[in-house]
Amino acid sequence: MSLSKDIRNQLIASFRAELAEHVQTMTDGLLAIEQHRNEGSPRQETLEKMFRAAHSLKGAARAIGGTAIEQVAHALEDVLDGLRQDTLETSPMLFTTCYKALDAIQGALAAYEAGETTPPIEALQAVAELAGFRGKDKSKLAPAQPEAVSQAAITQPLAEALTETALQQEQPGPAGKPPEQEVPEPTTRVEPKLQPAVASTGPAQPGFPISDETIRVSVTKLDGLMAQLSELLVTKIRAGQRLGQVRQFQGMVGQMQKDWLVTRSAYSRLARQDANGGIGALGKDIQQLMVYAGASQDQLRLMMALVNEMAREYANDTMHMSLVVDELEEEIKRVRMLPLSTITGPFARMVRDLAQESGKQVVLDIRGGETELDKRVLEQIKDPLVHMLRNAVDHGIELPDARTAAGKPACGTITLAAEQSGKDVIISVSDDGAGLDLPALRKSLTRRRGGTSVESTAAQHLSDSDLVEAIFQPGVSRRASVSGISGRGVGLDVVRRNVETLNGRIDLDWQVGKGATFRLTLPLGLSSSRGLLVRASGQTFAIPLTTVERILLVDRQEIVSLEGRDAIRYEGRPVTVVRLRDILDLPPSQSGRGERIPVVVLAAAERRMAFAVDELVGEQEVVIKSLGKQLRKVGGIAGATVLGDGRVVLILNILDLFKLALQGTRRPAAMETESDAQPEEKFQAHILIVDDSITTRTLEKNILEAAGYKVQVAVDGQEALNAIVSGDLPSLVVSDIMMPRMNGFELTQRIKADPRLVQVPVILVSSLDSPEDKARGIDVGAEAYITKGQFDQNNLLEMIEQLI
Repeated sequence: MSLSKDIRNQLIASFRAELAEHVQTMTDGLLAIEQHRNEGSPRQETLEKMFRAAHSLKGAARAIGGTAIEQVAHALEDVLDGLRQDTLETSPMLFTTCYKALDAIQGALAAYEAGETTPPIEALQAVAELAGFRGKDKSKLAPAQPEAVSQAAITQPLAEALTETALQQEQPGPAGKPPEQEVPEPTTRVEPKLQPAVASTGPAQPGFPISDETIRVSVTKLDGLMAQLSELLVTKIRAGQRLGQVRQFQGMVGQMQKDWLVTRSAYSRLARQDANGGIGALGKDIQQLMVYAGASQDQLRLMMALVNEMAREYANDTMHMSLVVDELEEEIKRVRMLPLSTITGPFARMVRDLAQESGKQVVLDIRGGETELDKRVLEQIKDPLVHMLRNAVDHGIELPDARTAAGKPACGTITLAAEQSGKDVIISVSDDGAGLDLPALRKSLTRRRGGTSVESTAAQHLSDSDLVEAIFQPGVSRRASVSGISGRGVGLDVVRRNVETLNGRIDLDWQVGKGATFRLTLPLGLSSSRGLLVRASGQTFAIPLTTVERILLVDRQEIVSLEGRDAIRYEGRPVTVVRLRDILDLPPSQSGRGERIPVVVLAAAERRMAFAVDELVGEQEVVIKSLGKQLRKVGGIAGATVLGDGRVVLILNILDLFKLALQGTRRPAAMETESDAQPEEKFQAHILIVDDSITTRTLEKNILEAAGYKVQVAVDGQEALNAIVSGDLPSLVVSDIMMPRMNGFELTQRIKADPRLVQVPVILVSSLDSPEDKARGIDVGAEAYITKGQFDQNNLLEMIEQLI
C-alpha cells in the first residue's frame, strides 16, 4: 500500500532525527574506543550502546523501505557484534571503514529523500568493505583491502541483493501479512531501547524509568510565537504609556482641588454674606455662580476619588500584565535555548579526520556541552568554532616527532569549553600546541601588503599586539602555500565578523611552546529588550542599551584633535568622538547648541567610540522589528521599534556606525559652522511616498527628510491620488506596486493620464523583479523601477536628484 505524501514526509522527518541520533552514538563510541577515552564508560558498555544503535537503525530503515541504509546498518551491526564478542581486533583501517560507512548512511538518506531507487555506490562500497572484517576466529581474520575489490564485484551482486530485498518487502506474505524478517540473534542479552513517550494513559510499568513527557516543536512555530510575543510587548509598552496619561490627568485634577482650597475661604465669606442678605445688590448672577461653585466642589471631590481609584486599578492591571508578559517572554526564550552539544556532535570526528590528513595525533575534549544558548546564537557560532578548530589542528598542534622532542605527549589535545557568566556565555577553544608563530605572521603580513621595502620595514616594526590584531584581517595566514585544511587566509576574519554581529567579543591568549586560547564572549540571546532613545537633527533613534557604556556631558573645549580625528579623554585614554547626525548624513539642527554636548560612549567587540547627540530622550523597553531583506543595505540601521505613543523609531546598528565613522572625513564635533547657526533657506522639493508597509514608509521618509526633502505619505494608490487632487502638486512620487484598493501600476497610469500631473516623475519600488513587471512599469509611464532586493539609499537619492 502506498503512503500519502504527508504521511511519508512525517515518517521521513522522524526517521531523519532517529538516524542522526544513532549515527552520533556510533561516531562518539568509535572515537572513544579509538582514542582510549573510556574512563567514564567501560569499553564493553560503549560497544553495547553502539551495537544497539546499529540494530535499531537497521529496523527503522527496514520499516520505511530504506534498503540501502538497512544493508549498511546490518553490516555495521555484524562488525560491532564481532568487537563486543572480542572476535575482531581493532585497527586504524577498521575505524576508518566504520566512519566511511556512517558517511555512506547519511548519503543514502539523502538519496532516499530525493526519491532515488538505485543504491548509492558509497553504500555498496561500505557494505563490501565491512564484509571484509566479518568472522569469528581471530586467526582467520585477514581484512580485505578495499582497493583490491573491483567496482563490478561490488556493484553487481550487492545491487541484485538490494533489489531482491526491496521486492520482498513490497510483496505481502500469506493472508496479506508481511514476510517474517530474519534478525540475527545476539549471543548476549541486549536490553530493549526505550523510546521517550509522548503521552501516557496508564500507570508506569515496573522496571521502566519514568521521564518527563516531551514533544517536538518546529522552530517556525517558535518564531511565530516570538513574533506574537513582540506584538504583546508593544501592547504592554502602550499600556504603560496610557498609565502615564492617567496619572497626568490625576495630577491635573489634584491641582484643581488645590486651587479650590485656595479660594474656598473667599467662597465661605460670600456664602455667609448671602445668608445674611449682604450680597443683595450684586443680584442673582452671583448667587448662581455661588450655587455652581458649591456643586462643582462636590463634583470635583467625587471625580478625584474616581480618578484615584481608576489610576490605582489601572496600575494594578498594568503591573499584572507586565508580570505575565515578562514571564511568558522568559518561558518562550527558555524553550528556544539549546545546549552547546547540539552543534558539537560532528566536531570530534572532524578533528580526528583533519589530524589524520595532516599526519598528526589530536584528541578533542569538549567541556560544558550542557551550557545553553539561543538557537540562533548557536547557528551563528557553529562556523566560527569550526574555523578555530581547523586552525588549532593545522597551526597549533605540532607533528608527533616535534611534540616528543619538546617533551610533550605525541598526541595533542584541543579543548572546547563553555560556561555561563551572568547574561553572557564564554566559549573557549584551547590547544596545547606551539602558540603563535610571530615571525611567520610578520612574513605573511609582508606578503599580503605587497612586499615593498617600505611595507616590509613597517611590518617588521609592528608590536606583538598589532601582529595579534593582524591575524583577524582577511588574507593573513602564516602558511606560504594552500593546504586542504587552511592557508587560504580566511577563517579568523570570519570568526570576528560573526562574533561582532552577535554583539560579542573575541580575546586571544597564548604562550610560546604551550599553546593558544581563543575566548568568545557571547550574549545568551540576540535581541535587546531595552534601548536608549536619543535625538539627532530632530529625529529620534534607539540605541541597544547593552552597547551603551557611559553617558557624558562634555564641554566643547574638552574635544581635541588627535591624528586628524576628534577625541575626548575617557578613563585615561583618548576615544574618538563623532556627531551622530554626520554619520547618518542628517541635516544640521538647532538642538544641542549649548556649551556642553551630550555624548554617548558605545562599546562593542572591544571597540569604544563616542557619539555626540542633540538630546537624550530617555530609556525605554523596545521590541526590535526587522526591516526585511530588501532593506538590509541601509547602513547604520539594525531595525525598527514602535513606541508607546505609536511612533516608529529606527534602531541603530552599532558596528555599522563604527565602520561609517572611520570612513571619510567629518566636521569637528565641537564646531558650529555658519550653516549650523543659520540654516540656509532653500526650496524643499515635495515628495509623495506611497506604500502599505509602515516600516518601508518610515524608512523612506527618514531617508528623504534627512536629504532635505519635504515628504508626504499615503498607504495606497487611492489615498495618494486623493492627496494629489486635494493638496499641493508633488515634485515626485515614490510608490510600491502591491497595495490594496489601487496598486502602483494603476496609480502611475492615472497620474500620467492627467494633463496636470503628467510631468510628475514616478519611481516604482517593489519586490516584483520579473522582466514582465519591469516592462509593465515602463509601459504605464514610470520614470524608474527599483527592486527592493537591490534597494540602496544612495541610488534612490541620486535618481531623485536627476528626475527633479
